[in-house]
Amino acid sequence: MCVSPVALQLENESLKAQLVARDRLIGERDAAIADRDTQIKKLAGDIAVLQQAVKDLLARRGGGCGIPERQGVLFPESVLQTPSPEAPAADATEADDGTGEEVNVTRAAKDKKAGTPRKPRVMDTTGLPREDRLHDVPECKRIDPTTGKPLVQTGEKVFEEVDYRRAKLVVIRHRQPIYGLPPEEKKQRDVAPVMAELPPRPLENCAASANLLAQLLAQKFADHLPLYRQEAIFARAGLRISRQTLCDWALGAAEALKPIAQRLLHYVCSGVVMQLDDTPVMCQAGRGQPNFQAYLWTFVNPQVKAVVYRFTAGRASQLLADEIRGFRGMLVGDGYSGNRAAADKIADGIAMGGCWAHVNRKFRDAEKEAPGTAKLIRDEIAKLYEVEREADEQKLDREARMALRRQKSRPILSIIFSRTRRLRSQFSDKGLMAKAMDYVRNSRKELRQFLREGLAPIDNNACERAIRPVAIGRNNWLFAGSMRGGRAAAVIYTLIESCKLAGVDIVSYFADVLVRVATHPTSHIDDLLPANWAVKFSAVSALV
Repeated sequence: MCVSPVALQLENESLKAQLVARDRLIGERDAAIADRDTQIKKLAGDIAVLQQAVKDLLARRGGGCGIPERQGVLFPESVLQTPSPEAPAADATEADDGTGEEVNVTRAAKDKKAGTPRKPRVMDTTGLPREDRLHDVPECKRIDPTTGKPLVQTGEKVFEEVDYRRAKLVVIRHRQPIYGLPPEEKKQRDVAPVMAELPPRPLENCAASANLLAQLLAQKFADHLPLYRQEAIFARAGLRISRQTLCDWALGAAEALKPIAQRLLHYVCSGVVMQLDDTPVMCQAGRGQPNFQAYLWTFVNPQVKAVVYRFTAGRASQLLADEIRGFRGMLVGDGYSGNRAAADKIADGIAMGGCWAHVNRKFRDAEKEAPGTAKLIRDEIAKLYEVEREADEQKLDREARMALRRQKSRPILSIIFSRTRRLRSQFSDKGLMAKAMDYVRNSRKELRQFLREGLAPIDNNACERAIRPVAIGRNNWLFAGSMRGGRAAAVIYTLIESCKLAGVDIVSYFADVLVRVATHPTSHIDDLLPANWAVKFSAVSALV
């Protein structure tokens, strides 16, 4: 069959047109694929940034033993901290005059790898009182429909329901009958009137009972409930009371409890080792005067079940020295030069201990700059914590712990110090790694002090944990209303956190001690310290 040239030419042109169309389609698809690849790469980059941000956030909130330098700071505007799940959300500020842990790095990493199981979601009601409500069948229905004979009880079904009884305020009228002469005899002679004495009062001329004052203090300083909110709560319960009156009650209670807090400070300062830390607090100076930055100090003694807070007008070394004038021993802190200056003002020979948690944090922050070097140093720091865990598990005493540290921790310290000295020249002075290594070099003496004293901790995490409860409430009060208010808050925080360490119920303690402290002999003030009160008075208080 013969095909004409014209038909062949037309077919050829048709095929060429199909090839052009196919090439154009392939080009469009290639462009779409390239565009999609670009979008995928961009999304992958965004995901990597977000993952790193989440990783950094988790690390700062508890992923290592490091402590952010300003963690626990009470409300300075320059600090932004993610609130803990337990912390109440902030909705206002308060300017009344009345107030104004990182875990072990090795254990945290171990728990992450092992996948520590969460606590089961159970409800423990063993500590609640119980009352029975009987839901019985009427007697007329307890009849066998077949024989007409009465049915007998063969068992019982019990369902427990947790009920809430709204708290209520009650006015107690203390009546004191007065006895004297009858009117006809009173004209002839005078006799002193006779009446019964009132029971001891927590505060003179105060309408609040010890129970109400205890609840006020617990809600304000333990539950971080500002006075203006308590004012509204009391109003709903039928009590119209001004915030200033609540403030006066809180100040009066703090003044009454001050001797107990002062005694706790005496015991904390009497130990071989004392840990300290500070956090800034804005304080009102008075009408027409600008606010100034005061400081809340935290003091912990590893041998004493107590935490002591003190409030000062600044951070000067003399102010710190005045607070811990009686201390002789080793001070463990974060490397603040004022601590050393304060120690020199107190006495000669006070040693300064360093904090390995701060060292670990600095190298953790430098991981992006030099991940390999940071990991080398942090792995060695983790070994120091392994030694401490071994001592804890064996329950070693002071001397045995010191011997173990000298045997196992000293070689680790030598590796850390020599490695940071050898590698320092490889990093720029402006980088985070150089700053971390310089911190180790400048604090070498302090970081070795725990080898000399078995009671000394290797970090200052105890103080950091003590600051945290105060920091949780920072969104509820932004500053102290005055120096008096700041000192009052320090007294109450001291007793609340010491009660927690002693396992004492805060409200029960305040309700009992506010009455006792007015009549208790000064020579027996030790009986009212939270740990001692738990042994001597808690059972009696529970019966009242």
